[in-house]
Amino acid sequence: MVSRFRTLVVVASLALLAPLAPAELPLQALDLDRGASGLALAMRRLGVAGRVLFVTAHPDDENNGVLVRLSRGLGLRTGLLTLTRGEGGQNAIGPELFEALGVLRTGELMSMHRYDGVEQYFGRAYEFGFSFSVEETFAKWGREETLGDVVRVVRAFRPDVILTLPLEGDGGGQHHQAAGRLAREAFRAAADPARFPEQLREGLRPWQARKIYQGGVGGFGDVPGKPVRVPTGVYDPVLGMTWQQLGSRSRAMHRCQGAGQLVGDPGPAEGVFSLLDAEPAVAGPESDVLAGLDTTLAGLASRWPEGFSGSESLAADLTSLQAKMAGARAAFDPGSPETAVPALADALVATRALVQQIDGRAAGGEARAEIAERLQEEEGDVEGALVLAQGLVLEARADDSLVIPGQEVGVAVALFNEARRALDVEGLDVEVPAGWTVERRDGEAGPLLGGGARQARFAVRVAPDARPSQPYWRRETDRDRNELLVPGDETRPWGPPVLVARARCRLNGVATTLRTPVAWRYEGTFVGGERRHEVQVVPALSVRVSPQISVVRLAAPRRSIEVRVFARHMGRGAATAGVRLEAPPGWSVDPLSSPLRFSYEGEEAGARFTVTPPPVLAVGQVRLRAVGVAQGREYREAVQAVEYDHVERRQLLRPAETRVLALDIRTAPGATVGYVMGSGDALAEAIRQMGVPLTLLTAEDLLFGDLRRFTTIVTGIRAYETREDLRSSHGRLLRWVEAGGHLVVQYNRAAFNRLAPEASASPANSPSPYTPYPALVTSERISDETAPMRVLVPGHPLLTAPNRIGEGDWKSWVQERGIQFLASRDPRYTELLAATDPFPYNPGEKRGMLVEAQVGKGTWTYVGLALFRQVPAGVPGGWRLLANIVSRAFPDRGALRPAPLGPPARPPE
Repeated sequence: MVSRFRTLVVVASLALLAPLAPAELPLQALDLDRGASGLALAMRRLGVAGRVLFVTAHPDDENNGVLVRLSRGLGLRTGLLTLTRGEGGQNAIGPELFEALGVLRTGELMSMHRYDGVEQYFGRAYEFGFSFSVEETFAKWGREETLGDVVRVVRAFRPDVILTLPLEGDGGGQHHQAAGRLAREAFRAAADPARFPEQLREGLRPWQARKIYQGGVGGFGDVPGKPVRVPTGVYDPVLGMTWQQLGSRSRAMHRCQGAGQLVGDPGPAEGVFSLLDAEPAVAGPESDVLAGLDTTLAGLASRWPEGFSGSESLAADLTSLQAKMAGARAAFDPGSPETAVPALADALVATRALVQQIDGRAAGGEARAEIAERLQEEEGDVEGALVLAQGLVLEARADDSLVIPGQEVGVAVALFNEARRALDVEGLDVEVPAGWTVERRDGEAGPLLGGGARQARFAVRVAPDARPSQPYWRRETDRDRNELLVPGDETRPWGPPVLVARARCRLNGVATTLRTPVAWRYEGTFVGGERRHEVQVVPALSVRVSPQISVVRLAAPRRSIEVRVFARHMGRGAATAGVRLEAPPGWSVDPLSSPLRFSYEGEEAGARFTVTPPPVLAVGQVRLRAVGVAQGREYREAVQAVEYDHVERRQLLRPAETRVLALDIRTAPGATVGYVMGSGDALAEAIRQMGVPLTLLTAEDLLFGDLRRFTTIVTGIRAYETREDLRSSHGRLLRWVEAGGHLVVQYNRAAFNRLAPEASASPANSPSPYTPYPALVTSERISDETAPMRVLVPGHPLLTAPNRIGEGDWKSWVQERGIQFLASRDPRYTELLAATDPFPYNPGEKRGMLVEAQVGKGTWTYVGLALFRQVPAGVPGGWRLLANIVSRAFPDRGALRPAPLGPPARPPE
């Protein structure tokens, strides 16, 4: 079945236009896309030839109600170009950051499009974090290259209308303004053959869209110029809700960004845009972004150049085809969808005939190619509606979810006919990549009666050199842009599925093809319902190392490090393997290697290695690399799965290595830490690596445990938002502080200012109920990771004991200095640090990134510094600050004398 979930394929001729991109087909269609409602929505696309492209900076910038209106409501082919994959954002649901977060957010966009029916495309810019500067954004992304990304998608998608983000803004998030400016420039540049001519050599053609509009991020906020209002609060009887309500359901898929999960109420809603440019110019006010455009099939006749022969006959043919589409829609009966089969089959035959007729014309040039391409899209839409009317369902299931090179995997393909009308099945087969083989085990073509099924089983052999399934992109080492590992997949959300099932049949005598990715079907966790993911290729051994970062404290007696190497057997049956750990010269590893045995697929086994540093060691870091060996092959990567209930499973391959940091770092003797894990961070393990005893605190520990055994309790990032037990235990924790404990609160968001996250928002600037004295968390931050730091209390223990923090400790920071700063309103708070961003849109010195208060005999500390990014990145200063923070409450304060100024920390290699 041809679908509007498609990819951008570079073409050299009409014959090469790809009508299908199975990678973008949802494995599990929503109920509204099945049966009568699915056919009703498919019918809306018939006779519609218009296209709209929305250009944004990150996942969650889009106006979801507007997307639903355009795609679901009006039947327009609608695309979303997201310049980044959101790698620099926060994660409210798990530990993924940076590249892994980009994979998660890509998956969330694809889950969102199950609701709005929109096609997804990506640029190659890497989100480096929050920015207050368009100039900084362009410098890090590469302005001309990112403009080329936008031009490429505009030339391939060929929209009539472009929507984008506001060009100007006086606050943070200037990636949005950068995206808007690039979209405006691309509006003209895409039509200029002198711009990015390499794209033309690849087969793309220049394209001039008709209009481009700007609107607020997410469609909200004021826009300059005359507003053009796009109604989204319209009730849609097929959807059973308004466009805005379905948009709220789709937006809820941005869960890692804390998107609201409640469905919007019915009632008026709108997106507001203003015109940026038009070709030809627009005269007078407009009532809609589609005003002045003929988006019908018949309207394609206006694209035929004047003076060329055949314009009248083309107009007549398109008008006739438009009438056939209207006839097919009129034949729709929600009580008996199959009654529309004859009319749809007739419309499909007519569309194909007109495509062949236009393709055979010598005249027309660019117009001929454009009209033929849009008619091919119409052919796909009619074919999709015909399949729905017939009630055909194609299922393709594998008997293994993760396959290794050389493995055989069974595939069962079934075509179900849910209508009363019979049809002829001409073939069921499985499409495989080059180097793979497929053998039919049973099943054959033949008639398929109403309510019946045709099935076939296949044995597929994975190629011995099959590439493991992983993103086709990777961040470049020296700048914020993704390089392409598989150039042919550029702009796509993912690479194509490795296995695709195909069914060829005749509906009412008309040849029809259905395709679907071969999937693994399984039950979700607890009550997660049915889950599916594409068959994915994995290495025979997945090798990982724990911990990911180890520390050698140069100021402490030299000790050996224990490193654990784990290998997971990904093949079928029992197996044996060996693992070893490679270290730099001068480092010793014992044992040299270790054998492992596996009894079943998916089993993980491990070995412990003792690593001894050399006697003389300087500040810096080294890497220890794990190697697994099975059947004469070496394996050096770990499979990192990214999987949640709302996204399809995807995976990355990570080097199987650990970093050993040699640091001039001290901790207080006798310090013990209790840690309250929040939404996920690496600081608990880092504290353990510093040699400080640490206990992860449970709800029972917080409510009833003996807290006197801890000198410091640390709450993880956003813990007050995610841990109800922490909020309930807050009073007990403060009493522990008053008795002499040290409570460290890492950054929280606005929910920290309310008694409970789901509670109504407090009045503006109301103090948080979780601070010892009046204060509240703000959205203030320092986004420049190189911003100079000013020490406000030079002799304070947090900055001097047991490690004296100097200029070198602020070097090599990543992404940002800190976020969600605390606004203290009581003289009992002590502000320790201040910094100023170099950007005009974040003016003035910022404080609140490291704040301490004496509470009784103890101390309460708020940490807005982005230690949760610096510590996993191996930034020495982040580790030294963390050591001071967890050492602060050592009961013998005299032991924490300011340390002498040591050698400056060296940036990681």
